[in-house]
Formats: sequence, structure tokens, C-alpha cells
Amino acid sequence: MYIIVSGGGNVGYGIALELQQLPDYEVTIVELSANRASSLRDEIGEMVVHGDGSEIAFLETVGASRADLVIALTADDGANLVTAQVARHWFKVPRVIARVNDPRNEPLFRKLGVDSIVSASGAVMAQIEATLPEHTLIPLMALESAGLQIVTMRVQEGAEVAGRNLRDLQFPSGVLITIVIGPDGAETPSGDTVLRPGHEIIAVVPKDAEDTLRAMVTAPLPEEDD
Repeated sequence: MYIIVSGGGNVGYGIALELQQLPDYEVTIVELSANRASSLRDEIGEMVVHGDGSEIAFLETVGASRADLVIALTADDGANLVTAQVARHWFKVPRVIARVNDPRNEPLFRKLGVDSIVSASGAVMAQIEATLPEHTLIPLMALESAGLQIVTMRVQEGAEVAGRNLRDLQFPSGVLITIVIGPDGAETPSGDTVLRPGHEIIAVVPKDAEDTLRAMVTAPLPEEDD
């Protein structure tokens, strides 16, 4: 697999090194700053190239036409969006991931069809919310081209799904429960898997199913006295 990482900052550098260690993976880091590119080349070699990852001509020189994945990770949202669009529409790269630094720009990235969006602020908020016992559903990643997202859900005491096995539950169409995490660790669920209060669920869900799923794993509100 050939991967181009646009942006040689700490994030791009770390991800590229991790990917490069995988078998049969070839990675190129594109860095706009000449000084940063030179420093990285001294450290990790020729996988680093100095240039503008948002320019068609330059991406052609680093083999974008054969890339399986382009990841745009610079600190400039505009550059990341252009890189994603050029990779997808000009070079027909099958998969594109882009970093969004300013959350106000997320709707634009989604509207323009970026496959996956990595939001720095969203990732921090997800980590904060995950530590709160009352959290029920947190989006982890958007799969824009498919209209899906990956979410984590926590089953609350008294929720509709609590104490029931998966085969007896009527989840919205298109929902795929991939992992259930309980006291004994993570398991790949089957129809016999019983959901318990406190269980964490990782699922792939259509965007329009989020509210229904949240209601299914949330305890009902107490009835008010007349």
C-alpha cells in the first residue's frame, strides 16, 4: 500500500513512522517548510520530500496517481481541504483523510465529501466525554462517502437494551455492532451476546440513526409527580 502524508509536523511525522513499520507499506511525507523537511530527511531519510501537498504538479511527482491513501495533516485547513479534493477528484485516490483544526470548518469538509475527518477539538472532547459516567453515545469518526459514522455507546442501568441479547433487539437499519467491551474485556458480539449496564459498544451507524441509538442505551427519565 502506498500512502502520502501531507504535513510533516508532529502528528504527520508520528503517523508516517507508524505506517512505515507495517509490512508492505510505502509512505511519503510531504512537508512545505524547507527547514522542517531537511531536518526530517536527516533523521528518517528519503521518505521525506519538500514540497506543497496541495499542488497537482507536485503531487504528480510523488506518485499520487498510484496512491492508495492520502492523509492531509497540516495546520492549515485550507491546504488540507485542497489536498483532499485534488487527491480524490484529480488523482482518483480511493481513500482520503483530512485533519480539521478549526471546528467551524467541519461542515465545509463534510459538504465537499472528504471520506474521513479528524478533528483535533473533537478528539479532545471525545476523550473528556468518555470519562463522564453519564455519557451514552460519542462519535469517533465520520465515514463521509458512505454516510456512516463510528460511535462508542455506554449502556445505562434501566436502558431498553440492558439485560437483553442482541438478536432480540431491533436496531435501526444499517447499524453494525462490531465490539462489546465488558468487565472481562472486548469481544466480537454474536446474537447471544447480552448487553449489561456499563458495557461499552463500538458500532458503525448511519448518521440518521444516532438519536434512536442514544435513546436505546439511555435510562428513561423519571416520571414527574402530578
